[in-house]
Amino acid sequence: MRADGTTWLAVSGHEMGQGLRTAILAMLVAYLDIDPDRVEIHLGETETAPQHLTAGSWGSASTLPAVRQAALALRERLEELRQGRSLTGNLHQRLARLRRPQIEVEGRSRAPGQPEAVFGRLATGLPAAAGPEYPDFVSFSHAAHFVEVRVEPTTRRIRVPRVVSVIDCGRVVSPRTAESQVRGAVVWGIGAALREAAEIDPRHGGVLNNDLADYVVPVAADIGAIEVGFVDRPDTRLNGAGVKGLGEVAMVGVAAAIGNAVFHATGRRVRELPIRVEQLL
Repeated sequence: MRADGTTWLAVSGHEMGQGLRTAILAMLVAYLDIDPDRVEIHLGETETAPQHLTAGSWGSASTLPAVRQAALALRERLEELRQGRSLTGNLHQRLARLRRPQIEVEGRSRAPGQPEAVFGRLATGLPAAAGPEYPDFVSFSHAAHFVEVRVEPTTRRIRVPRVVSVIDCGRVVSPRTAESQVRGAVVWGIGAALREAAEIDPRHGGVLNNDLADYVVPVAADIGAIEVGFVDRPDTRLNGAGVKGLGEVAMVGVAAAIGNAVFHATGRRVRELPIRVEQLL
């Protein structure tokens, strides 16, 4: 953090459009009185922080605890420099009054049960995804999906006018991007349940419909109302930030919920996806 009003952060992780930068910024400004418009976040750059994979729904749950630790360390460092003197203004202004151009800190975080050696793996360019082990508890995200379907009685065409998804993913740091993640997962689940199928050539194993002209995906007309809710209860036993994963958990149950709703509407238990009209006739 610099006295000129800028803040620079380098962290392991990759921004693939999932909103990780937004969540990192939200975590920073929750703990630091800094200028949010002048924060520079570096992700996926090998010349800065040691890099990690972003996969397996561990992006936020791995990155944000380390960001929180760095923010707390920065506050402690500034308090040490203050030495009891009274300072006003935001952290940049306080630093300027201390006649310091900048202060630099580091934070790092590992999951419960992971050894100290995982940091050495990261420093040498290796992933540190092994473990963790929870001797006294388990910590998972949970999702409940409620689906309404309408099945036309003669053609058996299926529509999904409404889906309600409620997620427990620990602390929700960035509500807008989290809600967007769940909405996209619901659309994905509708596609998996009712539209998407890879047609495989049994002779050679090739995918025959490997383009968007023949591989059917949901369009806007296929999607009805999607309501999203969060328990938003931090799980501080997992990490100091109380954040858990919000990736696959938002999607994997949607197709099953649609299958259950189709069974409730028609009495037909379909065990293959996608659910086709001929399976309900």
